[in-house]
Amino acid sequence: MNECFPDADLTGVPLLKHTIEPFEADFKDGIFALFTFILGFIFVRWVMFSWQGWGVTLFTLGYCGAITLYLLKKGVQIPRAGWFWLTAVLLTGISFSLWTNNGLEPWRSMFLFCSAVYWIICATGLTLLGRTSNWIGLDSINALFIIPFKNIRCQFKSLAFLGSNRRSEGRQILSIALGLLLAFIVGGIVLPLLLKADSGNFSKITNGILTYFQGMREDIRELFFNSILAIPIAAYLFGLVAGSAHKRGVFTFNKNTTTRAISALRVVPKATIYTLLGLLCALYVVFIGSQLTYYFSAFIGERPEGWLVYSEYARSGFFELCRIAAINLSLLMGVNILSKKPRRDSTALKILNCLLALLTLLLIATALSKMAMYIGVYGLSVRRFLPCLFMVFLAVICVSVLALQKWEFSIVRLSVGVGVVMLCMLCLLDSDGFVARYNAERYISGTLSSFDVGILYRSGPAGVDAALEVYEKTDDKILQSDLKAYLLVQQQLTAKASKQPLDDLQKAHARKRIAEFAALHPL
Repeated sequence: MNECFPDADLTGVPLLKHTIEPFEADFKDGIFALFTFILGFIFVRWVMFSWQGWGVTLFTLGYCGAITLYLLKKGVQIPRAGWFWLTAVLLTGISFSLWTNNGLEPWRSMFLFCSAVYWIICATGLTLLGRTSNWIGLDSINALFIIPFKNIRCQFKSLAFLGSNRRSEGRQILSIALGLLLAFIVGGIVLPLLLKADSGNFSKITNGILTYFQGMREDIRELFFNSILAIPIAAYLFGLVAGSAHKRGVFTFNKNTTTRAISALRVVPKATIYTLLGLLCALYVVFIGSQLTYYFSAFIGERPEGWLVYSEYARSGFFELCRIAAINLSLLMGVNILSKKPRRDSTALKILNCLLALLTLLLIATALSKMAMYIGVYGLSVRRFLPCLFMVFLAVICVSVLALQKWEFSIVRLSVGVGVVMLCMLCLLDSDGFVARYNAERYISGTLSSFDVGILYRSGPAGVDAALEVYEKTDDKILQSDLKAYLLVQQQLTAKASKQPLDDLQKAHARKRIAEFAALHPL
């Protein structure tokens, strides 16, 4: 048995199950089918083309509320993993109405979408091990593609059931919709006849209405376009949720046979594994030892000989780290899966795993010191802040590799949990505003030689407070002129967002502060 999957049994059924049972709709499915069309329309209208503002928050709240209520009404017992992912989705969605977070896009939007989909199979207990585990890749494929498309027609079946249902509520909803459609058709036929027989007063009323609708022509066209797009989106959403609730077409992957397939990959002799890891670790030790000045000069705040530009020195360290860390972590995963002798039975493999993880931690520490030196000279930006957090995340994985040599746990589950918590904190704590305030405080205190206005543009409205603070306390006329140009741009951009779904509290605050500033210093 593969020690990476301790809960799996090796006796099982085929890896892919192709049989699919019929979908039996009920009244709850019919009502939820209507709600999914509303959710699909809101998604197209407020989210799909912008991914900004309170529109995303309202959609997220409606999405989570409607699905949670539906699952509970269907008798689904939501496990702790489901509540964890629901919390992550809600916190990320709420952040859209608080902060613009330009520096986190598109990662924030991608995380919200993927976590909202993955939450469904966690809430319905359909992950292979019943929770987030080493099988998260297969679970994600199941949630994103297999379950929704296997149940893509279930929404129409539920609506048909609602229409044919004997309960008066179902008949009433569709009867009203049919009546509105027929009234619109008959009205279009009768209205021209009434206008011909009119003495004049009725035409005044209808002309006013027609003028109003002509002014709304573009809005009606957009409404129609959004409604068309909402149909496949609603079918996808209903297929995912209802398919998961009904357990229909969800058992494509079987953990027992998948584990057997992974175990069958254990074909590499232990001598090959030991030689590979041993030589690679020796290569790293020799390389680092021969370039101690290069790797450790950042710890004492000095550039090594031959490096004249801080930015090149820091970037070189970061990209080296990314390549080496990716190779090392991929190699560790590969050799522990392919090794004929399992890790738990091999002391030598455990030692080599620890050595490679420690060498990677050493490279992470030196790269972080380089980035710290770079920030000390040029200031902070989101593009410098995020790599630092990524390095910390890699360090957590390396420490987890060390711990895995003694204790059995899912390193993937731990990594995903840490990553989710870090992303949620980033979304809620306004990283763009933090960066702008950090640079402003250092410039005002004299520890930063220049203030980069370009970082403010990338921060969007998050940089308004910092720009106003620097403007009031600097005597540099050129810098003041650049700051006023930035504030003018933000005044125009935030004004366009006012009372629109892409507005948020940060934009509203920026509008207020800029208006107060413009009253004293015309832009």
